[in-house]
Amino acid sequence: MALSRTSTKRSSPPPLPAQPTSANRPGTSGWKYLSPAELTGLKNMLFAARIIVEGAYAGRHRSPYKGSAAEFIDYREYYPGDEIRTIDWKAFARTDRHFVKLFQRETDMACHIVLDRSASMGYGGKAFRSYFPTLEVSKLEYGSYLAAALAYLLVKQGDRVGLTLFDEKVTAHVPAGSTFPHLYAILNTLEKQKPGKKTSVSRALQDTFALHKRRGMLIVISDLLDDPVSVFRALDMFRHRRFEVVLFHVLHRYELTLPPLDSVNFVDAESSETLTARPGDIAESYERELGNYLSHVANGARARGIDYNLVNTSTPHAVALQKYLLYRSAQ
Repeated sequence: MALSRTSTKRSSPPPLPAQPTSANRPGTSGWKYLSPAELTGLKNMLFAARIIVEGAYAGRHRSPYKGSAAEFIDYREYYPGDEIRTIDWKAFARTDRHFVKLFQRETDMACHIVLDRSASMGYGGKAFRSYFPTLEVSKLEYGSYLAAALAYLLVKQGDRVGLTLFDEKVTAHVPAGSTFPHLYAILNTLEKQKPGKKTSVSRALQDTFALHKRRGMLIVISDLLDDPVSVFRALDMFRHRRFEVVLFHVLHRYELTLPPLDSVNFVDAESSETLTARPGDIAESYERELGNYLSHVANGARARGIDYNLVNTSTPHAVALQKYLLYRSAQ
């Protein structure tokens, strides 16, 4: 949720952050979705990530103080790549550690990541490995890796980012912030979540819309197993408020192409409805219907100026993210 200026001024600056520990320092083994290996790959995307909100954030990064009407809100520890002029040298004299002062301008926007944690997003995880030993991570795990990476990149470049989780309704919400302790709160939320109930993407987006009174950037990560008409009707509310909207449509490879098995019991993860069939017998009609659905979603997004990204969980999430960032930077 966007920060706003108030008539009450802070009487003193916030306390300096405590020394990070191995349990909460970004880039340690303490985080499932932001491990040292993850950070190594993300470092190569830091420059490209600056483009993700280009055009949506007017005048961003032109000044370390974000405008003349800026309000000091917090400190964060200095990281290589930050501008030297943003260091608070008085804090360094007191602590012998480098801190960057963060300022907030009333007109700044935030990035809101909305992640689907409905029952269908659990497909592909540990529960399926007795059937498919080499099955990749679940769609929810894949989406969580994407959300963690995006949150890290945005916080690292000084942008505010928030997180909302949903199934048939909003189940968790972390308001937008731009500090690393705030990033830890997002990572903690991602670590704790599990597949929930049935999907209602449209209702969750309507609930999310009520949380954000000012324009910003909306990143939706979902398998979009809902009525596309209802989903786009909800997204239209964000577009009418001039939000930038990005869709990461996450599907498993065995949803995109049926598994090579003789006979399969297909079970709806949310309704428990079952269908027994030979994949080879229904593959042609299934792929035709899937193709029509994906075209409908892609065309609906394009007509509204929404960035649409179909991602396969067999594609490394870092590769999918980098592909999007490169696409965005070319626009």
